[in-house]
Amino acid sequence: MDVLSIVKLEKQKGFLIRLKVLTEEISLLRVEIELFKTSNHPAISDSLFDASIIRASKLVRNSGFTMKSFREYVRQGCPKQFRRELYRIMDDFDKEEVLLAGRIKKLKNRRDRVIVHMDPRYAFHPEREDENRVDLEDLEVICCHLEKQIAFFSGKPLDDR
Repeated sequence: MDVLSIVKLEKQKGFLIRLKVLTEEISLLRVEIELFKTSNHPAISDSLFDASIIRASKLVRNSGFTMKSFREYVRQGCPKQFRRELYRIMDDFDKEEVLLAGRIKKLKNRRDRVIVHMDPRYAFHPEREDENRVDLEDLEVICCHLEKQIAFFSGKPLDDR
């Protein structure tokens, strides 16, 4: 499905700009994850992992621009005659995101409590480490979820990533 051709004319420029930013961010996330997996230096690995957590959480749950807000932008820019098919696909993305809520919360907790704010109630208490733990698998699953959406909005066929 060519989403660009469906989006109202007055929303197409905004669509393309937003798509480009998200595509670049998700591409950088994938690069960070892959570099983390191959890094042998602890300081570099830790930095890449933290950067991946920050970037992934920013893309799925942030006060600013996220993939979810992009989907909403597309919904608002979709003429009535195309809504049924397009909304069905975007609803599937919404449902998938709901299923990922636990992983997303883990990312957000780690980012907010330990990496960004170093909340003393969490960051300095080893017994609370499990509340703030993020695994590579969490990042991989969320990145695949984001990549699948970018592929769709870029006009590429959906696969089972």
